[in-house]
Amino acid sequence: MLRARTLKLASVLLLGAIVLSLLAACGPAPTPTPAPTATPVVVTKEVQVVVTATPAPKPTAIPKPTGKITVWGWKAAMDVIRNSGVLADFQAEYPDIKVEIVEYSPNDVYQKLPLALSAGTGAPDVSLVENSHLAQFVNLGGLTDLTDRLKPYMDKMNKYKWFDAEKGGKYYAMPWDSGPVVFYYRRDVFKKAGLADDPDGVSKLVATWDDYLKTCKTIKEKTGADCFSNNKANNYGRLYEMMLWQQGLGYYNDKGQVTVDSPENIATLEKMGEFWKANVTSDQLEWTDGWYAELASLDKPIATIVEASWMGVFLKTWIAPGTAGKWGVALMPAMKAGQVRAANDGGSTFVIPEQSKMKDAAWAFIEFCLGRDKSQLKMFAYSDFIPSLETTYSDALFIEPDSFFGGQVARKIYADVVKQVPKAYVYGPYYSQMNGFVATAIQKYATGKASATDALKEAATAIRQQTGLK
Repeated sequence: MLRARTLKLASVLLLGAIVLSLLAACGPAPTPTPAPTATPVVVTKEVQVVVTATPAPKPTAIPKPTGKITVWGWKAAMDVIRNSGVLADFQAEYPDIKVEIVEYSPNDVYQKLPLALSAGTGAPDVSLVENSHLAQFVNLGGLTDLTDRLKPYMDKMNKYKWFDAEKGGKYYAMPWDSGPVVFYYRRDVFKKAGLADDPDGVSKLVATWDDYLKTCKTIKEKTGADCFSNNKANNYGRLYEMMLWQQGLGYYNDKGQVTVDSPENIATLEKMGEFWKANVTSDQLEWTDGWYAELASLDKPIATIVEASWMGVFLKTWIAPGTAGKWGVALMPAMKAGQVRAANDGGSTFVIPEQSKMKDAAWAFIEFCLGRDKSQLKMFAYSDFIPSLETTYSDALFIEPDSFFGGQVARKIYADVVKQVPKAYVYGPYYSQMNGFVATAIQKYATGKASATDALKEAATAIRQQTGLK
């Protein structure tokens, strides 16, 4: 009887252990109670599920583009890409992209490229285009929409550089260099005239165009030197455009209306005319032998030149290398006291024609050259073409003294000025026509054939008739 009861009790205990085991497998385990038997029941072993995780797939590397691309551009710019080492760096990173550079003058590019875009054949994969002509090509059509590719760079470039690259909210060009305008002056001439010859002192002397005229009169009286070159009969309006730009003006406005004959434009031309009337300018035409000679002269130099930062490298390399140490860089005059002392002249971009079959390779080339600090700084060190890429401006290159400019830290001025350049309406889809008519107006005014008002009104009428703008 006792044995039967013992067996019955053991059966009950075993049954209880099994129930506990099932409960452990189905839900939270209850607080454990010591088993009355010596044989342990390991529940977790019986119900343990081992899950083997599938390894995450390794990201597939995006293959680099391959093939051959053709790049159009003029020699001076292409030499920068080659001789700075940037082209070699690109080939090292993209060994399967062959780059063929075809050199054309700017004028040739502006004849051949629109023909190719219109015909739908014959265009390169990449072309260099100056900002002065960019909007014309954007308006013509046939360029690749780069908006998505450009998004990472929109906030890194000089803001005003995007203006001529945009149409209908889409962007068609990547900026390379900018043209912040500064005031170059001959230290020796200013010193001879009894004037301050340090950059800060000169900036104060020419704070406005009226102050600049007074300074020019003093220089002419004390030294006999002309203040700057400003040809009359063949003037093509470059200085006039800079004077407009610093005021946020141009040949048209934000509504597309022609402003060539506006009171502000007329007043600007009349201000430039005051220098002719005072007889303080040379009549040499820019980019001619006579102009080069007066810039390079040691005994009869021109005293100043208002021009973009790229002029510095031209002076020190091929125009006036023998004048090292005699030049300084100051701020350009403002139209009125307290106004902006910054304008733009020139600058360039890269575009990709829509007909290119190598767009990825073409973009790889453009992004490598223009979108990377290292590449831009290499080209800047070689050429002094200030990058539009503002992330480069903190580099030590910008605070290096320049012996050509008397040990002055000239590049820092370029970087400071370029950030102040306002949006203006000088370039645009009809720039060539507008500039042509305005240049004729300037020539008529300069040679006494018409007043500034009449000359510019005539130009404005012709522009409206030819372009259809109001």
